Amino acid sequence: MTVKRPPFELRAIDHVVLIVDGLDDAVKWYADVVGATEEGDLRKFGMVQLRCGASMIDLVDAGSQQGEWARPSVSGGRNMDHFCLEIGPVTRTAMETHLKAHGLAIEEEGLRSGAKGQGYSWYIRDPWDHQIELKTDKTG
Repeated sequence: MTVKRPPFELRAIDHVVLIVDGLDDAVKWYADVVGATEEGDLRKFGMVQLRCGASMIDLVDAGSQQGEWARPSVSGGRNMDHFCLEIGPVTRTAMETHLKAHGLAIEEEGLRSGAKGQGYSWYIRDPWDHQIELKTDKTG
C-alpha cells in the first residue's frame, strides 16, 4: 500500500492555545516562570499571544465576555494533556531552585525523548491546571 504524503513539509509546533481564567495573571505567570514575552495583544477577543522562542502560546480568558468563544462545551472540560517547551541548558539544581521560588511542585522529571532526541525534562502545572513539560536537549 502506498502512503500518500501531504503536499507540504511539516516543520514545528507553531502555537498552542490555552484556556485560562484571569488573562493578566496568566500573562505574568508565563513571563515569570518560563520567560515568555507578550507579543500580540488580542484582548478584544479575550486573548494574548506570548512569544516562546520560535513558537507561541495563545492565552484565552474563556471566563471573560470577549473570550467566551473558547469556553469548553463541557464544564471543566480539557482540550489537551500537556505541551512541551524546549528550553536551553540548565542544571537540575538551578531548575529546582527556580521552580521552588515560584511555589511549583515537580510532578515528574527524567530523561525523555522528543523532537530533538533525548533530553532531561520537568513536568509542572500552571495555575490553570495545564501540564507543562520543560525539556532540554541535554541528558543531565
